[in-house]
Amino acid sequence: MAISALPLPTPEDQVADAAAQLHLLTRHDWSQVPDLELVSAVEALQGLRAVAHAAEAVLLAEIEARGVVKEKLGWGSTADWFGHLAGVRHGQAKQTVEHATELVANRPVTWSALASGDISPEQADIVLNTLDRLPGDERLRESAETQMLDEASRVTATELARHGRGVIETLDPAHTARTTEAQLAREDRVAHQRRFLSITDDGAGGVVVKGRGSVEDGATLRAAMLPLTAPVPEIDPDTCQELPDRRDYGVRMWDALLQLAQHALDTDLPPESHGARPRVAVTVGLEALRGTLVERGRTDDGLDVSPDVARRLACDADIIPMVLGTDGEVLDVGRTRRLVTAPLWRALVVRDRHCAFPGCTRPPVMCHAHHLVPWADGGTTSLSNLVLLCGHHHRTVHQTPWEVRIGSDGRPEFRPPPRLGVVRDWMRARPRRE
Repeated sequence: MAISALPLPTPEDQVADAAAQLHLLTRHDWSQVPDLELVSAVEALQGLRAVAHAAEAVLLAEIEARGVVKEKLGWGSTADWFGHLAGVRHGQAKQTVEHATELVANRPVTWSALASGDISPEQADIVLNTLDRLPGDERLRESAETQMLDEASRVTATELARHGRGVIETLDPAHTARTTEAQLAREDRVAHQRRFLSITDDGAGGVVVKGRGSVEDGATLRAAMLPLTAPVPEIDPDTCQELPDRRDYGVRMWDALLQLAQHALDTDLPPESHGARPRVAVTVGLEALRGTLVERGRTDDGLDVSPDVARRLACDADIIPMVLGTDGEVLDVGRTRRLVTAPLWRALVVRDRHCAFPGCTRPPVMCHAHHLVPWADGGTTSLSNLVLLCGHHHRTVHQTPWEVRIGSDGRPEFRPPPRLGVVRDWMRARPRRE
């Protein structure tokens, strides 16, 4: 009699079994458990957190390397998908994916310490962030990694971050590594490759600007801004005497940056955007603009502004009226040309607000107006035949089985490709776990 071997459990089965075991713990009556066993259970759970994070890093690195979520799931990036799945902030999701790739590809020692439970996920992040700020000398980074992992076994994440700030001074007090790297121009190349600039809402009525670039970039910015940072005396309204400029250097640099941006807009230096000169565009209700209703406005790049800010911007602005329904839908703009004109673009932004693809929030400045029925096939350039899509999702809709239509309420909705032979429903928001 032949005995057939049972199929081995798949990794997905193993994860499901582990999750089921942990779920049992949530229903356990811990009130009768001895004190030391409670402490031991928490200690064991911390080890599980680290192991789970290490396993997650391997999976995310592989998903990122294959481009799975962009090619198969229609997301703009692995970070977008993971942030939605995990329910975390986009910045945290982006760091998680980047750190997963770095751990698996370049930091096996730190990954091993995480997989064995010797360090926490938070400590692993601090190690990687610290190494990222060091010169590109790999021997120096490996030495710093060893020091920090040793320190991590004794301290909290807060103390490890403080220790990381002093690592470079400990390893290279004379800064010889930085000097050598600068001589070889490696530091500048690394800085150029890692350049970025972000402007994000701080949730308190302002924005946070973060950026990094090369020394050459910094020299260009300073050359343009420094002439605009000279102190400007104030006039005392009571005595009409000159008073010293109370702005500190940082405030004057910020004001100089805004002057440069405003000068570029006023002199038509930037390229046109969607048929109109670049402007600070704010969508806000008429009653809020009049001051009879408290309602925040929104700029084209996704920032919320207070009613006061919207009214101040409107003092010197072109105001484009839109006819809206009771649910905020755009009723009419009266444009049926092949090219999307500036008024029609504004109407599209008012309706969709950002990339309309489920799960994507890329702002209008990064989007295209997609014709549902192509112009060449008889489709009109009207609001009922347009949807706002970022570059990636514009390609996704053209090149994959994803479908898009305008629903009965005048707003776009999407249908994913069939999965396992099952036709899926139309959607506007993607479930976190599909």
